[in-house]
Amino acid sequence: MPVVAQHRSDDSTLTKPDHGRTLRLDIEGMRTIAVGSVLVAHAGVSWFAGGFVGVDVFFVLSGFLITGLLAREVSRTGRVRIANFWARRMKRLLPASATVLLFSAIVTYVYLPITQREDFGGDIKAAALYVVNWRLAARGVDYLAEDIGQSPVQHYWSLAVEEQFYLVWPLLMLAIGVIAAKRWKLGAFVALGGITVASFVWSVMQTESSPATAYFVSTTRVWELGLGALLALSAARVARLPSVLLAAGGWLGIALIAYAVLFFDDNTTWPGANALVPTVGAALMIASGITRTPGSPQRLLSLPPMVWIGGLSYSIYLWHWPILVAAQAEYPDLRVRWTVLLMILSIIPAWLCHRYIENPVRFGTFFKPTGRALAMGTTLTALGVCTGLLLNASVGLNSDVKEASVKGSPGAAALLDPANKGVVWSDIKSVESMRPLPVDAPKDRPPLYDKQPGCQVAPGDPKPKLCEFGDTSSDRVVVIVGDSKIVQWETALSDLGKREGWKLVQITKSACPFTDASLRTGNRQKVWTDCRQWGQQALKDILDLHPELVIASHRKGTALPAGKTAQGDLDQAAMVKGMASYWRTITDAGIPMAVLLDNPEPKTEGVYECVAQHEKDLSACAFDKSDAERRSGAAAQLKAAAEVPAVKIIDMSNVICPDADRCAPVIGNVLVYRQGTHLTRTFVDSAEPQLAAALAKATDGRFGKG
Repeated sequence: MPVVAQHRSDDSTLTKPDHGRTLRLDIEGMRTIAVGSVLVAHAGVSWFAGGFVGVDVFFVLSGFLITGLLAREVSRTGRVRIANFWARRMKRLLPASATVLLFSAIVTYVYLPITQREDFGGDIKAAALYVVNWRLAARGVDYLAEDIGQSPVQHYWSLAVEEQFYLVWPLLMLAIGVIAAKRWKLGAFVALGGITVASFVWSVMQTESSPATAYFVSTTRVWELGLGALLALSAARVARLPSVLLAAGGWLGIALIAYAVLFFDDNTTWPGANALVPTVGAALMIASGITRTPGSPQRLLSLPPMVWIGGLSYSIYLWHWPILVAAQAEYPDLRVRWTVLLMILSIIPAWLCHRYIENPVRFGTFFKPTGRALAMGTTLTALGVCTGLLLNASVGLNSDVKEASVKGSPGAAALLDPANKGVVWSDIKSVESMRPLPVDAPKDRPPLYDKQPGCQVAPGDPKPKLCEFGDTSSDRVVVIVGDSKIVQWETALSDLGKREGWKLVQITKSACPFTDASLRTGNRQKVWTDCRQWGQQALKDILDLHPELVIASHRKGTALPAGKTAQGDLDQAAMVKGMASYWRTITDAGIPMAVLLDNPEPKTEGVYECVAQHEKDLSACAFDKSDAERRSGAAAQLKAAAEVPAVKIIDMSNVICPDADRCAPVIGNVLVYRQGTHLTRTFVDSAEPQLAAALAKATDGRFGKG
């Protein structure tokens, strides 16, 4: 992480000159603790699962150091030279950043599935433009992005937060200097204090309601930089505190960071209020070294190995992650001992980058003029964007399979052709063409995700939305309710509605089953209340509509038993009871109901990725049918239907998996699965005749054609 200018200490053994600057050696040591924490956590060392807090330590350090630099400039000159400030940041950050972006593109091209290139090429472009944190935040709440792997530039999110801070904070300092020239420090303290408090409150709120978003976005993180900035603005007053107090604070700071590293993990609600532990710890450590403090951790942090690693910390942070991603892609079962070794070895490219790329640009004379530095920074940013574009453009270079025409891709319709009787689809080795191509599979989904995204209610929103499809002018109403597993059938059902004269009303919510059972969030931190609230209101809406038919489906097969906390074990019986409760209420109201069984669930969710890698041996991507049905939500749905005999079954499993024992990845030149366990729209549409027949059977011919 980038940290440059530093406050002076009055003990020469705790500082050193460096290219015209005076470095506080204890801060170099803090950077070692921060980057070391991140590395051991990413290596998978379970004892240090909370090592991700090292990033938060970096944030406090950056806020302190950059604000101190700006404050000294304002005190000395009465202004902030914005262009000069940005030029220095560019020389410090971009040479290494652009180099690692190029390396990350190579990692993606060589080691990762071709299907990931579009996503990760976009990540590289966003990283080059310092907005990748917002892109990752959007992905974190995208239900359909469930099987996108770990991006080789995912760690750039924290750099993006800092870059955005560097862009805005000098402008704010300049404005304060103009408005309150005589009392600019007080004005800066008040303004930044307000921003810091507001950001912290927002972080707590967002962490509670949308943790996946809160982790990445700048608005929930800027308070951590603000904490360091407030310390920099009050450094003179802090220096006058009793030495004993400062020393004790330094050791307490180390203890707080150590506690977070050792006792926090992926299940810890983050960032929110918990982030106070390492950030306050970092602030206490910084404060203890503002002046010479006998008995403080300064000398420990200033040991030569700590200082040396700290000087490389930015480059180490950049290099370690794409190296780890490449290794884990090549060796998925890589043991911890080897990942730890990789993290140590990442120091080598980091040192080479620091020695031969970073420092020559940063301290050389050629880029000393501000104009040249800005031009260099702009060029490197453009090169990063171009690298992402080239990665996107490379998608079609490694495949011999062509996109099939509509006529040449019958899909499920091929099962109805007598000429294909006896074909074992899971044994087919290869096809000359298919539709969609694996790289296009994630986009082969119902159009409502792009044209009417609000029709599937997002996590956090308890209010159902009713959307109409099919023959929207008809008085005959069919309701589909559940999660994306019922939405995947929307196009085929809508076409049937248009043809047969019935209106399709969709009531769906991402990842949310239609059940009265309790669910929990993915990190086991709390019960998922908005899902249950949505379901209760959806039930009322259905009863008010009193449709001619309700069709339900979803993926989950287990739920929390009554009285259990979010940390309790999930149970199929609880889900069955919850589904049966709603279904019985509907059928008791005289409304016919059917459950469209969840489709068989692949053991490896990225079936389309497997096809991209094994296009010459598609049978390698086939999977056991009975196991797939057991993993899906179908087993729980069948048990719930047995408790409510009025509920009929629509079973499409023998269309999706027509072979006796295994499920094929491609049927009739059509790729069956897209992201996660979802079916491609192309396959669903090709199965419309079989869906119509199954619907007719379940409704005694009132809907569909047998």
